[in-house]
Amino acid sequence: MKNKELLAQSMAFLMQTTPETALGKLLDFCLAAKVDPDNSGKTALEFALELLDNPEKLARWTSDVIDSDNNFSVDEMIALEQIPLNNPKKFMNQVFTELEKLELQRSKN
Repeated sequence: MKNKELLAQSMAFLMQTTPETALGKLLDFCLAAKVDPDNSGKTALEFALELLDNPEKLARWTSDVIDSDNNFSVDEMIALEQIPLNNPKKFMNQVFTELEKLELQRSKN
Protein backbone atom coordinates (compact mmCIF):
# COMPACT_ATOMS: atom_id res chain seq x y z
CA MET A 1 0.00 0.00 0.00
CA LYS A 2 2.84 2.37 0.76
CA ASN A 3 4.22 2.09 -2.80
CA LYS A 4 0.73 2.73 -4.16
CA GLU A 5 0.48 5.96 -2.13
CA LEU A 6 3.93 7.06 -3.27
CA LEU A 7 2.97 6.42 -6.88
CA ALA A 8 -0.27 8.36 -6.48
CA GLN A 9 1.57 11.31 -4.92
CA SER A 10 4.19 11.22 -7.66
CA MET A 11 1.56 11.09 -10.40
CA ALA A 12 -0.37 13.99 -8.85
CA PHE A 13 2.83 16.02 -8.58
CA LEU A 14 3.67 15.37 -12.23
CA MET A 15 0.16 16.28 -13.36
CA GLN A 16 0.63 19.73 -11.81
CA THR A 17 3.85 20.34 -13.72
CA THR A 18 4.28 21.21 -17.39
CA PRO A 19 7.33 20.41 -19.52
CA GLU A 20 7.86 24.09 -20.36
CA THR A 21 8.56 25.14 -16.79
CA ALA A 22 11.94 24.94 -15.09
CA LEU A 23 10.64 22.21 -12.80
CA GLY A 24 9.28 20.33 -15.80
CA LYS A 25 12.64 20.55 -17.56
CA LEU A 26 14.44 19.24 -14.48
CA LEU A 27 11.95 16.38 -14.13
CA ASP A 28 12.29 15.59 -17.83
CA PHE A 29 16.03 15.26 -17.35
CA CYS A 30 15.45 12.99 -14.35
CA LEU A 31 13.12 10.80 -16.41
CA ALA A 32 15.68 10.53 -19.20
CA ALA A 33 18.62 9.77 -16.91
CA LYS A 34 19.16 6.35 -15.47
CA VAL A 35 21.20 6.17 -12.26
CA ASP A 36 23.18 3.00 -11.62
CA PRO A 37 24.16 2.94 -7.93
CA ASP A 38 26.49 -0.01 -8.52
CA ASN A 39 28.48 2.11 -10.96
CA SER A 40 28.21 5.54 -9.34
CA GLY A 41 28.19 4.63 -5.66
CA LYS A 42 25.08 6.81 -5.16
CA THR A 43 21.39 6.08 -5.26
CA ALA A 44 18.96 8.20 -7.23
CA LEU A 45 17.72 9.69 -3.95
CA GLU A 46 21.27 10.63 -2.96
CA PHE A 47 21.74 12.36 -6.31
CA ALA A 48 18.47 14.24 -5.89
CA LEU A 49 19.30 15.40 -2.37
CA GLU A 50 22.76 16.45 -3.50
CA LEU A 51 21.28 18.83 -6.07
CA LEU A 52 18.73 20.25 -3.64
CA ASP A 53 21.46 20.86 -1.07
CA ASN A 54 23.84 22.38 -3.67
CA PRO A 55 21.74 23.88 -6.48
CA GLU A 56 24.66 26.03 -7.64
CA LYS A 57 26.39 22.81 -8.75
CA LEU A 58 23.71 22.00 -11.34
CA ALA A 59 26.14 21.62 -14.26
CA ARG A 60 28.39 19.21 -12.37
CA TRP A 61 25.37 17.36 -11.02
CA THR A 62 23.88 16.76 -14.47
CA SER A 63 27.24 15.44 -15.64
CA ASP A 64 27.53 13.11 -12.64
CA VAL A 65 24.00 11.80 -13.17
CA ILE A 66 24.62 11.13 -16.85
CA ASP A 67 27.93 9.43 -16.09
CA SER A 68 26.39 7.29 -13.36
CA ASP A 69 25.44 4.52 -15.77
CA ASN A 70 28.26 4.98 -18.32
CA ASN A 71 25.69 5.63 -21.05
CA PHE A 72 24.93 9.05 -22.53
CA SER A 73 21.62 8.49 -24.33
CA VAL A 74 19.94 10.66 -26.93
CA ASP A 75 17.07 11.24 -24.50
CA GLU A 76 19.50 12.52 -21.88
CA MET A 77 21.12 14.83 -24.41
CA ILE A 78 17.78 16.27 -25.50
CA ALA A 79 16.63 16.79 -21.89
CA LEU A 80 19.99 18.30 -20.92
CA GLU A 81 19.77 20.85 -23.75
CA GLN A 82 16.62 22.25 -22.13
CA ILE A 83 18.41 23.12 -18.88
CA PRO A 84 20.27 26.46 -18.91
CA LEU A 85 23.51 25.39 -17.29
CA ASN A 86 25.03 28.85 -17.77
CA ASN A 87 22.82 30.30 -15.03
CA PRO A 88 22.15 27.52 -12.50
CA LYS A 89 21.17 29.87 -9.69
CA LYS A 90 18.38 31.47 -11.71
CA PHE A 91 17.16 28.11 -13.02
CA MET A 92 17.10 26.44 -9.62
CA ASN A 93 15.40 29.50 -8.07
CA GLN A 94 12.66 29.04 -10.68
CA VAL A 95 12.44 25.35 -9.77
CA PHE A 96 12.10 26.17 -6.05
CA THR A 97 9.50 28.89 -6.73
CA GLU A 98 7.42 26.46 -8.81
CA LEU A 99 7.80 23.83 -6.11
CA GLU A 100 6.50 26.25 -3.46
CA LYS A 101 3.43 26.95 -5.59
CA LEU A 102 2.78 23.23 -5.93
CA GLU A 103 3.15 22.78 -2.18
CA LEU A 104 0.60 25.54 -1.59
CA GLN A 105 -1.86 23.87 -3.96
CA ARG A 106 -1.47 20.56 -2.15
CA SER A 107 -1.93 22.03 1.33
CA LYS A 108 -5.18 23.78 0.35
CA ASN A 109 -6.92 20.48 -0.30
